[in-house]
Amino acid sequence: MGIRSANMQVQQIARDVRGNLTVLTAFILASMVALVGLAVDLEFIFRQQARVQYAMDSAVLAGALSRQAGATDEAVIADIREYMNPLIDTAGGGLSCTPVTVTFSEDSEDILGKMRCTQPTFISNIFGNDEMSFNVSSTSTFSVGKIDVSFVFDVSGSMNSNNRLTLLKEAAIIAFDELLPDDQVLDGTVRLGIVTYNNAVNAGAYFNDVTRSVTIPADTSNSNGLSNYNSYNSARMYDQATGKRFMYYQDGTCTESDPDDCNRYGDYDWDVARWFWDDSSATDTCVYERTGSYAASDAAPGNFAWIGAGNPRWNFYDSDYDKYYGENEIENGGANSSTGALDFYYAGCRATGPVPLTENKAALTAHVNSMTANGGTAGHLGVAWGWYLLSPNWQDIWPETAKPWAYDEINVTKAVILMTDGDFNANHPTASKNSFRQAMDLCDAMKAEPSNVQIYTVGFQVPSYVQKTSDGRTIMEYCATSPAYAFDASNGDELKEVYREIAQSISDLRIKS
Repeated sequence: MGIRSANMQVQQIARDVRGNLTVLTAFILASMVALVGLAVDLEFIFRQQARVQYAMDSAVLAGALSRQAGATDEAVIADIREYMNPLIDTAGGGLSCTPVTVTFSEDSEDILGKMRCTQPTFISNIFGNDEMSFNVSSTSTFSVGKIDVSFVFDVSGSMNSNNRLTLLKEAAIIAFDELLPDDQVLDGTVRLGIVTYNNAVNAGAYFNDVTRSVTIPADTSNSNGLSNYNSYNSARMYDQATGKRFMYYQDGTCTESDPDDCNRYGDYDWDVARWFWDDSSATDTCVYERTGSYAASDAAPGNFAWIGAGNPRWNFYDSDYDKYYGENEIENGGANSSTGALDFYYAGCRATGPVPLTENKAALTAHVNSMTANGGTAGHLGVAWGWYLLSPNWQDIWPETAKPWAYDEINVTKAVILMTDGDFNANHPTASKNSFRQAMDLCDAMKAEPSNVQIYTVGFQVPSYVQKTSDGRTIMEYCATSPAYAFDASNGDELKEVYREIAQSISDLRIKS
């Protein structure tokens, strides 16, 4: 072979090598671009999947809360989808998802949500990979992260019958053990409070915070006296200077020619208002209901929203003669409860005041064991104060550790467990509605937005003749969040099981993976 021919072959080989290297380089570069593009798209996909997963977790929890509030399965499905749709829209990037498939477990209260999403690619679509898909699912049962519960106990006189009060104490402690088990970490996520009621409620250490004291002369004008007496929501009947309660009564002038006839016929001009100062210092802390626009409200105590103090009242009899007799006893006879001139019914309440929200089970148990029973059944007061313990509007009243969560706090459940053994039959004479009607109004407001408080009711040996609504429901059935939230017990064992079941239904909420 000649030299020229050999050179030509070498040059040809060099050209072939350069060509192969160019092809190989192009292939490597294309592969690297594809890998980088895939990595970028995958990283975005993972972020999108995390967003959808968080949304799904929140949606099924919202569905669980709707179901817990008594919503139908169809309504729960609609709630979950309505919750998800705007969250998917805000994810951006062209993400599209199938409607959420919701499944309800037949052997548990679990709710399973599933959906499939598709995300367009941004770089790897150059190589024909136009989109990527992923699945998300979440399961929720009836539970929440934070739980505030107020127990409302009837301690009227009838609770002394058939050992009811003792049985109630045993059942309540069972509920405490379910909600605050001994091995639970005390982190403030589960808190319980207690309210007791008979014909009044004992405001205890919070009396001065929920009422307002004023100083009024012992003799004052009729209009001033009536205004302050009847408007107890804006001033409690307590003299700041002397530390004594006061009450309104009327003095009269006999119009008979023979003054003795006034004792028989009672013809008087009643035109003078006076204030009678109780002989003893005001040591009790009984309160009764609010009236007017705040009667069915959880507004904080304040101007025209004060809680009424349970002061003694003069019995305003029907006849003028009895009216004169009562007034005469007050002025001249040292009137007391035995004379009939003074009414202490709403000035007397049980010694157990409210227990604000706490996770101290020992304190709760001790309080329950100290309960005693007597008096009437002003159930609407129990309803109101059970709500006050949970209301964020009352944050300035309760201690720092007992401040209620905001109504819109994430993953919070607020529940009232209302108990009675009879009819709601006692209300303050100045109230415009009876106890039954006031309780209905309070329950309606408590269950509505924004409160959304869950109400469980427990009727213990309630007689069949108790007052009912126009559609035939007892107050326990009316106030309960749904029929599934209304319980009856005819004996001690049933009462214990009822409180155990309620406590388990409240505490058994969690998100499952």
